[in-house]
Amino acid sequence: MARPYLQVRDNELHAQNAVEFAFKLLTLYEADRAIVIPAMILHDVGWSRVSEEITRKACRPHADRQLARIHEEESVKIGGEILEEAGYDRDRVTEILVIIDGHDTRVEALSINDRIVKDSDKLTRYAKNFWFWTRQLPMVPEELAGDLEGMINQWFFLPESKKMAKAEITRRRLEIDNRRDPYPAPK
Repeated sequence: MARPYLQVRDNELHAQNAVEFAFKLLTLYEADRAIVIPAMILHDVGWSRVSEEITRKACRPHADRQLARIHEEESVKIGGEILEEAGYDRDRVTEILVIIDGHDTRVEALSINDRIVKDSDKLTRYAKNFWFWTRQLPMVPEELAGDLEGMINQWFFLPESKKMAKAEITRRRLEIDNRRDPYPAPK
């Protein structure tokens, strides 16, 4: 049900990769899979309702949080509709939507479920979405890798997420050294 809303930017790949990281973190931390996974799938569906111009301005390092807030609000609306149509448990829907509503702009995490969502979302920047961002930002891969490496202690809540980010950035540096983008832009 979310797939049609994930066809902007690189959001389908991003959501899939974020879910992969969430599953890894769920094996390491005691959290509610029935909250984390739907939140992870739905957290960025709102970009489908945001103009290209705002998206470009909001998807930059140190972007204006108010612009990123727009997609969170739209993701809550779309996510709520999808979860209601799916007949999802109302108590869980409430927590899922609260997590989505602030997954990028809320500095603190509200729960272990929220920590896993926030960390999994950020981890994709170090993994499969790294190469997408090198094509979107006015940065060379080496510069992006350095910026991401510098954000590890600021961005991540969970110790295992920090370890995963460090491992992923090591892989990206090897790819950079070998001049190999394993996820080339679609033609």
